[in-house]
Amino acid sequence: MIRRTYQLLAVVVCSAALASASRPARADTASTTLDKLIAGGSQQSGITLGDKQYSKFEFSSSGDAPVAASAVDVSLISSNNDNHYQLRFSFTRDTLDAPAGQTTDAVISYQIDVLGSQAINRVGLAFDGSVAGGNGNAAATVIETVRTTNGSDLVPGTAGNNATLSVANDGSGPGDDRSSATLDVNPTRSLSFTKDILVSSRPGGGTVTITTVDNFVDQVPEPMSAGLLAVAGLALARRRRA
Repeated sequence: MIRRTYQLLAVVVCSAALASASRPARADTASTTLDKLIAGGSQQSGITLGDKQYSKFEFSSSGDAPVAASAVDVSLISSNNDNHYQLRFSFTRDTLDAPAGQTTDAVISYQIDVLGSQAINRVGLAFDGSVAGGNGNAAATVIETVRTTNGSDLVPGTAGNNATLSVANDGSGPGDDRSSATLDVNPTRSLSFTKDILVSSRPGGGTVTITTVDNFVDQVPEPMSAGLLAVAGLALARRRRA
């Protein structure tokens, strides 16, 4: 009788756990422009998708060809059952580029808060940056600073509430071209981000262009799913011993 009970429990729990863990992947989206998200914009309180709120947007651009906030498209996509979020800034309306002898910079800041019970445990940065010609005298770079909003340590095993991620492309230059970077973080429900986006070309350099800049956040599985899987494993173990 006891063995039969464990068998039934294992079947029920495993079925529930697998159903929760293997739900068909879905994607939700939201889109706007950066001028609506900064102070004074129609969406200055931020945008919410799934259990993530993106708010406190700030923007500035300087240099030879500053970009207007109204020309920066912003899209937000959640996938993998809301465990993965991608925030994309697109510079297609007003190209973020620098021909020979020019430099242009854009800085974007914002905060991400989890409204549910899950926690962010990984962040990522990616971009589409290119250099045409120039013999290594031009570069596209993005340096992103990630901070905890409560001052707690950000990276596991490391003291400090902030860290940086960077991506770069210097064409034929000697630098290490890198289009993406990731960082594991202590589980948290609130982070702030600042991206310093730069296109720079020396005299005689090539044309540098950045088309998109992406932010990614991943979160730990839902507590219920993790708990169900643990119970399922225990039930199966007891079944084998019975």
